[in-house]
Amino acid sequence: MNHSIEPLHVLVLTLDPILSRTFRTLSDELGIEAHTSSVAQQAAHRLTEAKYEGVLLDFDTIRDAHPILKKVKESASNKTAIIFAVATERREAEQVLQNHAHFLLQRPIDHFAMRHTLHTAYDLMRTERRRYFRCAARLPLELTTSSQKIQCSTINVSSNGMAVEKPEPLPLGGQVDLVLSLPDGFKVRATGVVIWDDRHGKSGLRFYCGSLEMRKQLDRWLDEQATRENQ
Repeated sequence: MNHSIEPLHVLVLTLDPILSRTFRTLSDELGIEAHTSSVAQQAAHRLTEAKYEGVLLDFDTIRDAHPILKKVKESASNKTAIIFAVATERREAEQVLQNHAHFLLQRPIDHFAMRHTLHTAYDLMRTERRRYFRCAARLPLELTTSSQKIQCSTINVSSNGMAVEKPEPLPLGGQVDLVLSLPDGFKVRATGVVIWDDRHGKSGLRFYCGSLEMRKQLDRWLDEQATRENQ
């Protein structure tokens, strides 16, 4: 794994020191930083103060973990975090899955099973990081509508959206083909939809890359920018 990339962050709520230590050790292998808390109130406060790509809740040892799961889902910055739930009792396990936990672990927790779970979750958390991150950047952009080509520039770029500055308004819901020029010269070709326009030269687009290679190149560039911002 590339540890030069800004690490992912996972909040761990448990009273079990063995679980905490094992999860932290396995997380280190992937460049994930595990932040452990043993008090639900403290974990709730952290969710209001920081951004986490993942949250592990130990329902076996933390009696009031359910309100924390609800708080994650209602959080502006953490509502799409990947949820790891430790719930051994059958009824508890069924409840946390109904509440949309992504991964379920049960005691006795197998070291290899936890490693496999973390490796599976890693790409999901990295995707969540890219989706959340929006890079302020002026990049050349060509938009093609049904009637014209427009040369303009980006204001900011994320994994699937961008704000752009252009000479004339774009119709809401209008479809555009776009060519985004990255600083290294690579051109990302995509199809976009206009989701907002302020009628004063700025618009917002949601877009979908034209190929897997273009998606990888854009994600690589966004990772590099996120790393630079956090250095």
